[in-house]
Amino acid sequence: ENAMRAIMHLTNDANNVKAMCNAQILDALVIGASLEGLTYTDIRESAVVAMERLATEFTNRQSMARHKGLLVVVAKETEREAQIEESGESSGKSLLAKPLLMSLLVAM
Repeated sequence: ENAMRAIMHLTNDANNVKAMCNAQILDALVIGASLEGLTYTDIRESAVVAMERLATEFTNRQSMARHKGLLVVVAKETEREAQIEESGESSGKSLLAKPLLMSLLVAM
């Protein structure tokens, strides 16, 4: 959890966004976003936030979209967020997966 939060916080700095869009970081984000269960909710959310921040750099989107497993985990998170939204449990949290998925699909 701490490692994923550290990655998320590092992506908050615009100076890091290009450098952090590499295979190792993307692998870690895919693994973090793919964890199932309530125990891993914070890790999943941190991974999605980090991916969204990396995707704010237009030049990162194509490599992110082509990275193995990334679109799949973002699509799954989009579905999870849709279920949360439909149930009314969103509690004011930002739902980032759908816009992220759309921007990555356009970049392909």
